[in-house]
Amino acid sequence: QQKLYLDRRQSLPSLPKPPPPAISQTPPRLERDERERKEKEKEQKEKEQKEKLRSSEEDRKRLREEKRGGGGEKKTERPSRARPVKAEPPPKKRKKWQKEVPSDSDSSTDGPSEDQAPVRGGMNSRAMREMFRSYIEMLVSTALDPDMIQALEDTDDELYLPPMRKIDSLLNEQKRRLLRRVNMSGQHQETLHTFPKMTADPLDSGAVKLHLGGECYNRKTLNRVKKSTAPKQQDLKLSTETCRVYSLYHSLHHYKYHTFLNCKKETDSIEQAAEDPGQEEVVQQCMANQGWLETLFNSFIDLLTLSTKA
Repeated sequence: QQKLYLDRRQSLPSLPKPPPPAISQTPPRLERDERERKEKEKEQKEKEQKEKLRSSEEDRKRLREEKRGGGGEKKTERPSRARPVKAEPPPKKRKKWQKEVPSDSDSSTDGPSEDQAPVRGGMNSRAMREMFRSYIEMLVSTALDPDMIQALEDTDDELYLPPMRKIDSLLNEQKRRLLRRVNMSGQHQETLHTFPKMTADPLDSGAVKLHLGGECYNRKTLNRVKKSTAPKQQDLKLSTETCRVYSLYHSLHHYKYHTFLNCKKETDSIEQAAEDPGQEEVVQQCMANQGWLETLFNSFIDLLTLSTKA
């Protein structure tokens, strides 16, 4: 009987084994695929921007050739404006700008913040450097295209306007700090605002004579303003300490214009060294000059530091 039972059990068909479960993609694989997809999208976007820029450069060149050809016919259409090609910073960086670099509303007129630096520990931070770099790139582009800032305002640009407004805000905050430290009349303030150039001569009495002059310019677009009657140069006689505060205030007020002139000098130098370089190439060469950028950044930080300690 036991043998019969064993024979029956052996004669039973064996059940098939279940198939192994499908192995899903591992998280690293998914992350790599997602990263590759984003990189391809970024490359495609940059390629499209370069195509637009190249097309704009061709339009400008064609327009110049038509003008040289002696055609008396005036063109009513303007060539499309070239814009420097730059990948937009991710939202995280913008949040860092907002967080590390306070705006006017963050400053307080009382308490210990009065004697603190305007950027409270973020003065030499990476976020500040990135913001300043975008600021300089905008000024370099403006040196090549006088209508650049107005175009950015018209389109409410999200790449260059935030850092520009942030740095303008820092400069204005420092100007207000200085006004709380010196009794500056409205007439003196207007004189400092009007003239972008300043020189100083010490007098035997121990006072200082400030000479203010230079061509007027539009504060918004940075373009020079041609007036039928140019304002006459103004001289101010001040004490040494007052002169120091006036000088810092003047440097803060005209910082963007002075830096713009520095950028203009750099772009002119590049354009003279090369034969008809494209705007994109000039911008790239300027932004690749790390020594020049570092000098500009250090001067900016020095100005903020001096005006804070004044």
